[in-house]
Amino acid sequence: MQNIEIKNLIVNFDILNSENNVVSKKRAIDGVNLSINEGEFVCILGRNGSGKSTLAKCLNALVLPSEGDVIINGMNTKDETKTLDIRKNIGMAFQNPDNQIVASIVEEDIAFGMENLCIDSETMDKRIDEALDSLGIKELRFSVTSKLSGGQKQKVSIAGILAMKSKIIVLDEPTSMIDKNGRKDLLDRVKKLNKEDNITIILISHYIDEISYADRVVVLDKGKIVMDNTPREIVLHKSELENAGITLPYIPNLATRLKEHGKNLKGNEFTVGELCQFLK
Repeated sequence: MQNIEIKNLIVNFDILNSENNVVSKKRAIDGVNLSINEGEFVCILGRNGSGKSTLAKCLNALVLPSEGDVIINGMNTKDETKTLDIRKNIGMAFQNPDNQIVASIVEEDIAFGMENLCIDSETMDKRIDEALDSLGIKELRFSVTSKLSGGQKQKVSIAGILAMKSKIIVLDEPTSMIDKNGRKDLLDRVKKLNKEDNITIILISHYIDEISYADRVVVLDKGKIVMDNTPREIVLHKSELENAGITLPYIPNLATRLKEHGKNLKGNEFTVGELCQFLK
């Protein structure tokens, strides 16, 4: 069953002069066609300026198509009467959590979205606990949001989405303020939610090592989809990735180089254990 259907999507932005007159158009998304099924974990990968954040904003009607359609669970984002329902279906964590945190205390911030959905206080309290626990930050429940680190704020913004029970979650660079160990812990937890609760995850990233968590990888460049395949297939196309401004992760890159030197490797190994298995 499809959660998301994107058809011939084009997004143009106006370029203004100093007098706020439109002088030209910038094409941010250029003819994208993409289907994402319920329960999939899809990583949208691309360098800065590739259009991936614009595409993410199209999914919950923050940005509307200049041409084409974005359909979420059968609802077209261009239909203004469906905007609220679309945003109930799809939760989004922004790259900068300060743009999303609205309350001074963590539990109040997580409750904000649920209050807008008129959820009763007992259910809210339970969901806040569950969301914090699922991300390993229960101790932050009564913390002041302004005193949190960037990484903690990112986790709190994700907790707010989880508490709303969104069946589609879009994470726009959710680990940009988190160290390597914290990134792994967060993505492990997101993957668990994906598999156990059948939540559709769309991860927007420029960290190619994060693709190992995904079922599919969609590579964007200059607003176009240039690759769409499994992580293990994607890393076999080194030159195409480099053309899109993306460098292979360390282990697949090492595997590729060893394969070129005659070692019996596939070139798409992701872990040291996989490398060792073939190098014995």
